[in-house]
Amino acid sequence: MLNGILLSFDNKTYPDRLRTRIHEVPPVDLFVTTADPVLEPPIITVNTVLSLLALDYPANKLACYVSDDGASPITLYSLVEAIKFAKLWIPFCKKYNIQTRAPFQYFSRKEFEISSDFSSKFQKDILHVKEEYAQLCRKIEAAEKNSVQFDFTKEFSAFSKAERRNHLS
Repeated sequence: MLNGILLSFDNKTYPDRLRTRIHEVPPVDLFVTTADPVLEPPIITVNTVLSLLALDYPANKLACYVSDDGASPITLYSLVEAIKFAKLWIPFCKKYNIQTRAPFQYFSRKEFEISSDFSSKFQKDILHVKEEYAQLCRKIEAAEKNSVQFDFTKEFSAFSKAERRNHLS
């Protein structure tokens, strides 16, 4: 028999307490799945991955995996470009304690509008990051429109021969 009385629950988090016990947090594996770059535009996958990588969590205890069942070259290209942007985005989020960690969401908010209350360093940094994000979006959009061969060299060369019906798992 269920009790008909609903109990209110007030969930409070204390991030400052967590920082003192960082060695106790468990490792976390995050999985992002995609299959079709037409139905699931690569920029959405990119924003998801960027927001996960920028979580306020110890980097050595956080792993992000992307499973692309369609083995789409455009998705791979988008993620390769996103990795370059992540090297700017993640430190920016941590430096300024940005709470909205998905760049698309962050830059589309009304609160984003820069006011004179912000320091000149922050204003300079945010404009630089926003321009780099816009450039990332333009690259992905251009790659979607022009089906070109992508040059996956160096650390991504293992993916260069991936095929839609026969790819590494």
